[in-house]
Amino acid sequence: MNDANSERLLRKYKGFANAVKQLLKMEYKFLAGEKIQDMFIEDLLVEFNRHLKDSWKLDAGQVVWWAAHKNEYPGRNKTIENTKMIPVILSVASQEDLKLRLDGYSAKEIRKCKVARILREAYEQGGVLNQSDVSLLIGVSAGTIGKDIREYQQEQGVVLPYRGTVHDMGPTLTHKKIIVGQFVRNIPTPEIAKRTSHSEEACDRYIKGFKKVKKLHSEGIPEANIASELEMSKSLVHEYVEIIEDLAKQKLVV
Repeated sequence: MNDANSERLLRKYKGFANAVKQLLKMEYKFLAGEKIQDMFIEDLLVEFNRHLKDSWKLDAGQVVWWAAHKNEYPGRNKTIENTKMIPVILSVASQEDLKLRLDGYSAKEIRKCKVARILREAYEQGGVLNQSDVSLLIGVSAGTIGKDIREYQQEQGVVLPYRGTVHDMGPTLTHKKIIVGQFVRNIPTPEIAKRTSHSEEACDRYIKGFKKVKKLHSEGIPEANIASELEMSKSLVHEYVEIIEDLAKQKLVV
């Protein structure tokens, strides 16, 4: 076979890349020159392969879902369309669920474990889900998912990685309370960070805020004055005061 025929066959078997190149030539002639088009196609293929999940690699009960990238923090007027998303594989049903059922766990207890598993699986793959995502996956209301998350976190003493905690969207009292609660029980910061899916810096920030508010609160200074003194919002100071008072009832702080 001569070189010309070999080259034609090679172009033919490039498949998807060649199809994109033909599309650019036919419909987007204004898009730079051939060298730029080749660079664009190469980048497109990398991105395509990164997002492609082989269905044959999915176990029974698993699905592919789109999650916000865990480093994609919300911004003012930032919509989901402008948010970096990544595909993650989630175990909506697993042998773990069957084992829990055989061991006599209730449907609610199994669901809470399932919610925790799904959130952790997404996070381990670089993504974070919100409560609405999990609601759609499991088939219960977002309110029920939120309640399941709160109960699981309180029962297990952990913070689950979802957008409300990882990206500080919505109320964050629960994970502040857990982080501070573990701090007063003398658990090291690296271990707290591991248990709560937070960075050590984030844990230290909550702990320092707690210590500052606790000092002034113990001196009888009103919340509004504490907020002014520490340059914190009144709502944030109130959250810390609620945590302090709850820990005092448990005799964990004085």
